[in-house]
Amino acid sequence: MMSYIFSQETPATLPAINDVLASSIAAWNLSDRLYRLSINAYRYSESDWIDHQFYGLRDQNNTLLAILVLNDDASELPGDQSCLQIHGLYVHSDHRHQGLGQRLIEVALDLAKRRHLDALFVKAHESAVSFFMKQRFEHIPVTDEVRDYPHRLVRSII
Repeated sequence: MMSYIFSQETPATLPAINDVLASSIAAWNLSDRLYRLSINAYRYSESDWIDHQFYGLRDQNNTLLAILVLNDDASELPGDQSCLQIHGLYVHSDHRHQGLGQRLIEVALDLAKRRHLDALFVKAHESAVSFFMKQRFEHIPVTDEVRDYPHRLVRSII
């Protein structure tokens, strides 16, 4: 069984982070045109470190295989719960279906518990909803069809 190294990423690893992101998005079954348009919108830049935390899973050769991007934005979570928001969770396409995404969810849960937060929150891409549902996230009902993102999910920490 392969062992993985969990690491907090820095802006110096931005090219590797965006490589994982690009590989992951390529597996979303988008048209070439939509992929080209989407990739630039999803890429991270150094300014994202202002309000996001970046974590990675690396193999024994220190190759970045998957990334988890978190922030503390609870503005779209109903009620007054405190949460850790999963801004991004990306697994390199060569390493999908190996449990890396689940490992990163476990890391996010642990971080939220240590911060004494109530929940994990994610605005998921439609193609990722089933993954988050398997990780025991629940849909947040849409109450305002104009304002609410349709694929908002939450998992209680408790």
